[in-house]
Amino acid sequence: MEIKSIITLRHFEKDDPLMLYSPEDVSVLSMQMLNKIAELEIYVYDDDSFYDLDREITYGSNSYIIDRKPSTHRDLYVNAKDIIMIQEAHIDLDNH
Repeated sequence: MEIKSIITLRHFEKDDPLMLYSPEDVSVLSMQMLNKIAELEIYVYDDDSFYDLDREITYGSNSYIIDRKPSTHRDLYVNAKDIIMIQEAHIDLDNH
């Protein structure tokens, strides 16, 4: 299981942007930004809430442990104008 993209999404005007984690490559997700409605494949927990990698990492000396992995991934449809940024990532969730 690997996170290949981190998507920053405008959630609500006054709220902080929402960080979503995806198993899809940046090139695939970037093409979605050209559409009015973007289809994003994102990691979720068992209850279908968005996976939060920052909450799941415990840092040690020169290493880190991922305490909980996402259960699965789901397709999320959003207004493409709400996508602030898509970043490339290579985070292997199985080897930490």
